[in-house]
Amino acid sequence: MRRRELCGELLTAMALLLTVAGCATARSTATPPPSPPVAPTRVSYPAFAPTATPAPLVSAPGWAEDATLYLVFVRSFYDSDGDGTGDLAGLIEKLDYLNDGDPTTHDDLGVTAIWLLPIFSAASYHGYDTLDHFTIQPEYGTREDLIRLVEECHRRGIRVILDFVMAHVSNQHPFFAEAYGNPGSPYSDWFTWYDEAHTRYKAFGNIAIVPSLNGNSPAVVEYMLEVARYWMDLDGDGDYTDGIDGFRCDHAVGMPHAAWKRLRTEVKRLRPDFWLLGEVWDKAPIIARYYEHEFDSTFDFPLHQMLAGQSESVGYGVLGGSEPPGLIEAALLQRSSLYPWGAQSVVFLNNHDTNRIMSVVQGNEARARLAATVLFTLPGIPLVYYGEEIGMAGVKGDGRPYWDEYRREPMDWYADESGPGMCTWFRPAERNNRPDDGISVEEQQADPSSLLAHYRRLISLRSAYPALRSPGHERVAVSSAHKQVYAFLRQDAQEHILVVLNFSREAAQATLNLGSSSLPGGPWRATDLLTGAECPAVLEGEYPLQLAGETGVILLLQRP
Repeated sequence: MRRRELCGELLTAMALLLTVAGCATARSTATPPPSPPVAPTRVSYPAFAPTATPAPLVSAPGWAEDATLYLVFVRSFYDSDGDGTGDLAGLIEKLDYLNDGDPTTHDDLGVTAIWLLPIFSAASYHGYDTLDHFTIQPEYGTREDLIRLVEECHRRGIRVILDFVMAHVSNQHPFFAEAYGNPGSPYSDWFTWYDEAHTRYKAFGNIAIVPSLNGNSPAVVEYMLEVARYWMDLDGDGDYTDGIDGFRCDHAVGMPHAAWKRLRTEVKRLRPDFWLLGEVWDKAPIIARYYEHEFDSTFDFPLHQMLAGQSESVGYGVLGGSEPPGLIEAALLQRSSLYPWGAQSVVFLNNHDTNRIMSVVQGNEARARLAATVLFTLPGIPLVYYGEEIGMAGVKGDGRPYWDEYRREPMDWYADESGPGMCTWFRPAERNNRPDDGISVEEQQADPSSLLAHYRRLISLRSAYPALRSPGHERVAVSSAHKQVYAFLRQDAQEHILVVLNFSREAAQATLNLGSSSLPGGPWRATDLLTGAECPAVLEGEYPLQLAGETGVILLLQRP
């Protein structure tokens, strides 16, 4: 593609990104990937020398940049006591599925951090209407269970992130109950009232059961800090290094910037490598403001919208096949130009508030595999939503009677949907989980060609090759006849990896213009890290490559 065409595509995509608002409201049983290469000892070509980068403006923990984050809805994961509801003890039982702590095994996912959806005592199944910030939801267990979970996770090399829900509470919370209709209450200024009688109030999404906390109240901010300290020091011994490792700060736009700045100052004082991940569901220019002495990382909602469309859509976005992959580049360019150096972004295909990726691609497993390859090769911290790795589906309901429950169904462990630990709290007739449908851990665990094996392989590759964890990328121009092919380089001083993705349903003989990239001149031996197959050698200038439809390659480039 000529430079003018490439620039035109980027400008068009950037304009679309800026006008679209965000939603308001190889670990494998197959052959292991090649070992990471060592730096060559004989250099007869221009050495790759990355340009100097400024000192980070965001002091984020280095471990987070290297992490693969796994999102767990405890209620749906694993049930230890047979009551049909998942719990913390059940999660402990299944930690070896996530990461057994032994790098020589290949039958665990290999994730290195888990984010737990709200586990505080709450009024509803989802946990976002808190009743008591200092107790665990009784169905999930106790504080002692959480202490044991953290200990077991740390023993396996897994970090633990808690959902920090401070922008709103339940209307049954004792502070709100005391203040409602009582202007003289000591908790009166903890909420925002619209009438003198204190019976009309600000609430999240105007939903009456979740009144918003007033983040401009000093008392509310001090309370938030107290809650943070409590969970950071689980065993109460004053040592903050052996507790949880971070907070995912829910609905960040619901609290003022000053409150988040206070939180950052306090948690970093207690533990400098504590991770603050902000949920800022908005456009990139708005998200950028939350890196100013507030969050280490945010979710890349603009990129998600380009990849999967709106949170309740199916069949849209680049992954759904309705948009060109140039939109990916536009989102990444926006991130790099607007966010300060050192800012971290979490990349995701789906989460508890969006339709599951298998539904977005309308059950097309090849496209789900391609989506996973995208997730683990783009710059950013990859997030896997529980069950995504086995292809669980889920689309938001119409509220008659269920909404998001379909996107938060129990983890499917068994072919017949029954067995020890299988959660049964949500089993309507029209659910997505079905017996013997190929979508369960049991059916995929030992199959080297399964979607689960593909996820294991990708996680292992990202762990093995530092270039895939580096913060930057470089797009490679592709022949104009193949607008559905997207290619980019992930490089550091020792590794050169070329990623080529074909989003078309048809096979493509694409030509890549490597001559205009920063890749040192050829020849290069090209090995697909996903399959171990040798691809045509990379010489000078143009590189022709045959790609099957809806597939991608991750090419490790090494000197012959």
